[in-house]
Amino acid sequence: MIPRWNTAVFITFLCCLLGGCHNNNKEHVEERYVAFSANTNTLDARLVVPHVHKSHDAIILLVHGDGAMDHSANGYFDPVINTLTRKRYATMSWSKPGIGESTGNWLAQTMPQRAEEVRSAIRYLRDNGYPDNPIGVVGFSQASWVLAELHSEPEIEFAALVGGAANWREQSKYTMWLRLIDEQKIHADDHSVWPEISELNEIEYQLIKSGYDTYQGSDLHLHPFMGTPLEDEARFNFVRTNIDSDVSLGFSQIHFPLLALFGDSDTRVDVDHSQQIFASTIGAPDKLTQKVISNASHSLLKTDLPVRAALYLTEDDFAPGALDALIAWLDAQAHQPAP
Repeated sequence: MIPRWNTAVFITFLCCLLGGCHNNNKEHVEERYVAFSANTNTLDARLVVPHVHKSHDAIILLVHGDGAMDHSANGYFDPVINTLTRKRYATMSWSKPGIGESTGNWLAQTMPQRAEEVRSAIRYLRDNGYPDNPIGVVGFSQASWVLAELHSEPEIEFAALVGGAANWREQSKYTMWLRLIDEQKIHADDHSVWPEISELNEIEYQLIKSGYDTYQGSDLHLHPFMGTPLEDEARFNFVRTNIDSDVSLGFSQIHFPLLALFGDSDTRVDVDHSQQIFASTIGAPDKLTQKVISNASHSLLKTDLPVRAALYLTEDDFAPGALDALIAWLDAQAHQPAP
């Protein structure tokens, strides 16, 4: 039997967790749950607006990376939203198609369709009380390919990327290399394996392009360097549809300034490759700012998180300087006064 005082503590903790007591900013914002149409779907969205928000204050659209994400990115967005709203930014985020109350299927999406969601969110804001507010985007990981599709969107005044990938296939090679090191099949300093990694990646690419049945019928994944094949057909089709994603063309035409933030301990994106491609395609130094955050993961979280982080995240779970770097850059673009 649990002692009475322990039960009370547990109930208090549970109520605190479910009630969001880790969010100490709620009394200063208005939180609205809205819906807007995008493509053929209706998307469940969350709009968080500071009470002091004015017509000249910016609204930040938060764009997901990969995966089945609700409007909070399964809790990851919450500390980001808290940080932004304290600085007078409103935020808008939405559940992917088929997640929460959103209709559709996110695994059936292309990057241009994901970009159309951003345009639709902007139209919703313009038609529902925010005709003049500056609009910026903060995207995560796969959102780099979404932003590349939005290069000429006149309503976007600035954008930031966290852990942005440049090219899907190059990212696949990089994650394969890291996996082989982790499995102790290769050494990190053995560069002679790269031709084989590239060859296997090309063979897998051709199989994916050939379709699900051809891919499943191949014995490629018996090779000791290959990982587990894609079993889920919906996920396979998502990969097949988007595997040629690349930022180069879109970023070469981008009209708004871009901040690219990376963690120095990223295990999903080749930071050096992304920085190189971003710099060579965007070109103008006044259009691109890149920064690597020390002791930070792909999502800019600390590399050593407390057990509590499995339940919910706070700003303290982000690597030192990560959110500060984001806010400082956004303030410079949105002309926000210093606090």
